[in-house]
Amino acid sequence: MTRAHSPLGSQRRLLAALREARDALKLTQKDVAEALEWSVSKLIRIENGSVGLSITDLKALLLHYGITDRDRVESYVELARESKQPAWWDQYRRTSPPEFVKFLGLEASAIRIRQFQFRLVPGLLQVPAYTRSLVLDWSGDSEKAERGVVMRQTRQQRLADKELDHYFILDESVLYRRVTEPDGWREQLDHLRAVAGQPNVHIQILPFKVGVVPGMQSSFAILELSDQVNDYALSLEQPDHDVLFDDSASAEKIADYVKLFFGLEKAALPAEETPRMIDRALARLEEE
Repeated sequence: MTRAHSPLGSQRRLLAALREARDALKLTQKDVAEALEWSVSKLIRIENGSVGLSITDLKALLLHYGITDRDRVESYVELARESKQPAWWDQYRRTSPPEFVKFLGLEASAIRIRQFQFRLVPGLLQVPAYTRSLVLDWSGDSEKAERGVVMRQTRQQRLADKELDHYFILDESVLYRRVTEPDGWREQLDHLRAVAGQPNVHIQILPFKVGVVPGMQSSFAILELSDQVNDYALSLEQPDHDVLFDDSASAEKIADYVKLFFGLEKAALPAEETPRMIDRALARLEEE
């Protein structure tokens, strides 16, 4: 389940290429729409991904942009086909907010994830007992808790792909905020210690002693979606729901949080210290 198999990732790459092709010719959306006898709103919806792009319309755009190389055209057609493939997160469209479902698609397509967590273990690092207890406490719904477990376990499959990097900064309080019973909490800490040993997973602890650091007022995740400059999405935790920022209008806000993350990274202990910090939390658990 890498980004190569994410329909949303394929759609984003295709639409970015089409916008770049139009910009290179210095054409406005109105210019293109008039030439193809489309409404401007149709092209706007295509470019922002709010409607699907048919192969016929794709080929019309490519021809208008002067893109006729057979291999290049076929690569774009393949992206269009991939963008229409069913995804594992489609099953949650009826039970989850649209913004969260979109986040799942972006997360699956990301090549790097940077996340700061102020209160809880990130979903990508949770063991089933932790997830089950957390969702059950929030909702009181055992079926919803089990769906949450399955969802998080599916999301975590990306951790096995050594080409995808993950950077986590956890406030030290996360290591002591017991969400489940002692055995489940021990399992969670052991899992954090094991995952921290993977070459593509970097976990740092922000210790109590550093005091207040800019950016630690709320948890957030930054998804790096490609190697292109500033191709990011930001998920910002709010009291009742998370807010997703992934468009060009949010570029400045996303850039601010990228800077905040690097500041938190600098203030946090080196990743090499993480096993020691987890062992300290485990030792305290054993003393109780």
